[in-house]
Amino acid sequence: MENSVFLGRDPAGRDAVTTKSHIIRRSEDGLCDVCRRAAFIRLCPVCHNPIPHSAEEGSDTIFTVLGPRGAGKSHYVAVLIDQLRNPFSAEFGSTLTPASDRTTVKYRNEYYKRLFEEGRTLPSATPYDDERAARDPLIYYLRLDKGKPPRSCTLAFFDTAGEDLDSVERVDALNIGSFVAAASGIIYLVDPLQIPYVNARINVEDKPDASPDVGDRLGYIADILRSRKGLRPGDRIDVPLAVVLTKADVLMRDPEGDEEEEVLLGPESSVRVMRRRGTYDERNFDEVGAEVEEYLRRTVSEGFIQAVDRFSKHEYFAVSALGSSPSGEAIPRGIAPFRVEDPLIWLLNTCGGGEESE
Repeated sequence: MENSVFLGRDPAGRDAVTTKSHIIRRSEDGLCDVCRRAAFIRLCPVCHNPIPHSAEEGSDTIFTVLGPRGAGKSHYVAVLIDQLRNPFSAEFGSTLTPASDRTTVKYRNEYYKRLFEEGRTLPSATPYDDERAARDPLIYYLRLDKGKPPRSCTLAFFDTAGEDLDSVERVDALNIGSFVAAASGIIYLVDPLQIPYVNARINVEDKPDASPDVGDRLGYIADILRSRKGLRPGDRIDVPLAVVLTKADVLMRDPEGDEEEEVLLGPESSVRVMRRRGTYDERNFDEVGAEVEEYLRRTVSEGFIQAVDRFSKHEYFAVSALGSSPSGEAIPRGIAPFRVEDPLIWLLNTCGGGEESE
C-alpha cells in the first residue's frame, strides 16, 4: 500500500504497486502486518530507502536541494556529492555513505559517468512519471567525526523538473511535499541567467530564456511548509534556507561591450575571498551573504527578499558547479567546482546549533 500511495495510485486499484519488504505499523511487536514474522530491515517512512544502523546513532537531520528548471540543480547535486566524497571528507573528517544500492547505481549511471568520465553536461530532468525510479531521490548519510560528539545527518537530493514545482497542488500530488515538510534545511537554487534583468544586460552564449517567475517556486515551498506545520500567515518558517546563486563563474568578471557592471560580480566581490579551510568561517559567509542578498534585491525584486525573510534562518551564497561555461554538451576546461559546499557547511552549523563543523 505504501508504494502505491507514494506513486499516487489507488492501493485497491488494478495498478496498485506491491512491495517485497515487510510492513510494520505497530512498533511494539516488530512483526510484519501481513505474514506476522519478525522484520529487521527498517525503511524510511518518507522515501522508503533502508535505514542503516549507523544512521540511528546520529540525528534525523534531512537536507533537500530544490529549484526551478534550468537552475543547474543536476550539476550542483552531482558535483556536491563528488566534493563530499573527496575534498570535503579530508577537510572535515567526514564519511559519506549511500543509503542503498539504488542510490549508488543511480548516481553512477545518471550523473558521475556522463559528467566526470565522459566530460558531457547532464540533460535536464524530466517531469516525474509513474516510474518508481524516477521519483527516488539520492539519499546519503553524512557522518562528521571531527566534532565532539560525532554527528550524523541524512542528505536527500532531489532532481525534480521545473514543472514539478509549478504549484502547491502539483508538489503535493507528487508527494514532494512529504520530503519538503520533513526537511531540516533547504538549499534553493537560482540561475542568474534566468533573471530577466540580468538576462537582458549580460553577454553570454547560449543564454537560457528569462523566467518572470524566478521566485514563485520558493513561495510554493513556503506554502507547503506552512500547511504541513500548521503555521499562521504571519508566522516565520523555522526551517533554515540557503538561497544559492548558481553559475557564478559567468558573473565573476569585468563588463564587456554593452554589459552593465551591476549584473556582474567584479574583482572586488567578496565571493572571490575564499573561506578558511576546515572550519565554519562565519565572517566570510556573512560578507558573501550580504553581497548576494543585495544582488538579488537589485536584480530580482524586493518581494523575493521578503519571501526569503519569511524563513527565520536564511543565508545567501554564490557557487559554480562546473567552474566554466560548457560548449554545447562538452565541458572543454574540465570541472572546477567553486564554493559548492558552502551552503551545506552553513546548514550543518545552523542546524547543529553552534560551530560543530569546526
